[in-house]
Amino acid sequence: MHISTHHDRIFAAGCLEKEYAIRDLLNEHGVNNLLADAVQTPLDQLPVPFATDNQFRVPVDYINLAPEFWHVHLCPEYTKNIYPNKRFTCYMNRVSGERLMLLYKLQLADLLKHGIVSFNCLYHDMDPDVAQRKANFSQVHNMCGWTQWDHVHETLQEAMPMLNTLDPDEAAMRSDLTVVVESYVSDTVIAFSEKVFRALQTPRPWVMLASPDAVKTLRDSGFDLLDDVVNHDYDSIEDLETRIDALIEQIKKPQYFYLPRYQQAVNHNRSLLQRFEQQWPHKLSNLLQSTGV
Repeated sequence: MHISTHHDRIFAAGCLEKEYAIRDLLNEHGVNNLLADAVQTPLDQLPVPFATDNQFRVPVDYINLAPEFWHVHLCPEYTKNIYPNKRFTCYMNRVSGERLMLLYKLQLADLLKHGIVSFNCLYHDMDPDVAQRKANFSQVHNMCGWTQWDHVHETLQEAMPMLNTLDPDEAAMRSDLTVVVESYVSDTVIAFSEKVFRALQTPRPWVMLASPDAVKTLRDSGFDLLDDVVNHDYDSIEDLETRIDALIEQIKKPQYFYLPRYQQAVNHNRSLLQRFEQQWPHKLSNLLQSTGV
């Protein structure tokens, strides 16, 4: 039953191992480091010193590892070109409220048949069977109280879980657009995972369901987001449902396939990550000195 989505460039490049090595080093120096995990503790109760690569939209005493830390997500280029035959790709492993809402709205917009969609229905379980995954799908729907979408839920219930065994890299290359669904969506914390950095290094445009201003944070850090290809105005919308509606409009738009421009963005983004890698030792040294360890 288990479907792994980690057989791709970014995991083969050892990004988790690089992240864990940084975490362990900081822990040895007494720095409580959550790295790419969204903050669950109330912000005024964070341990000190606290280090993260996440961005906060409220005042908090923390040590910012970004953007130099993001070099851990540098991965090899994807060199096999595949001409797209699907409108979009959207992989979602864990079931949550915002992911359910996105799935329902893709169905209502009649887009599911035009995409490579995987909805794995994991909840707080490691590798459940099909019956448990269906139960997870219904449980989260009921917890959200979305009676207005009961009919959509019932339509999709038997299709759960939607499992796609295509490597995420190949799925992205087979599509005009990649829909990145970040691990956490919050009004106060912008949390990045490997997902968006994979998209930044894949010669395809993308949109992202994440916290408000997440795309802006990447842009301000110097990444080429293909703004001339995709309208990322959805990023500034604070209301989740309205943000998803604006994102859906971008998925609906036909994409003009222009590989040289996509490759230009990839080259720029990989060069930026390489620069972050060169700057990381200095950042780390300053970080340890600032904590007095």
